Amino acid sequence: MTEADILHWIRDTWLGATVRQSRWIFATGEILHFIGLSLLVGGILIVDLRLLGFIRRIPVRAALTFLPFVIAGFAINLVTGIVFFAADPYMYWPNPAFKLKMVLILLAGLNALVFTIMEHRHALTLGPDETAGTFTKVTAGISLSFWLAVLLLGRLLPAFEGSTHFF
Repeated sequence: MTEADILHWIRDTWLGATVRQSRWIFATGEILHFIGLSLLVGGILIVDLRLLGFIRRIPVRAALTFLPFVIAGFAINLVTGIVFFAADPYMYWPNPAFKLKMVLILLAGLNALVFTIMEHRHALTLGPDETAGTFTKVTAGISLSFWLAVLLLGRLLPAFEGSTHFF
């Protein structure tokens, strides 16, 4: 089975056909994708900036309570992203901005897993004026960088439509 066969199969699934035949599913998906993005990036900004030592008036424990919003935003964007991709995989797959965006999302997820396994419990014990350790700050900086790059690449998708390379 070739790459083209897989993309054609995805496009011809019930989901892809339904999205293309509907006037409102794609538009509604864009609205939901923006809401999910707002939850994800808004929560990430609060958590990561606090872990990096900014916005110290917010206790670390309080900042970490935004993580469920981040997860909800990610889930919304995952579902809507699948809907978009199924509607026209030929537009997304060849796009270098899309591929880089997917790699960065995967790396951001791995970074979040590392933070959760190695640092989350320790971060919960930090007092109001205490700063996180170097490892926590590095994971927060990586997280913030990855998600801001994902946001930028999402905006750049139309600019690289039909292209197979950045330069």
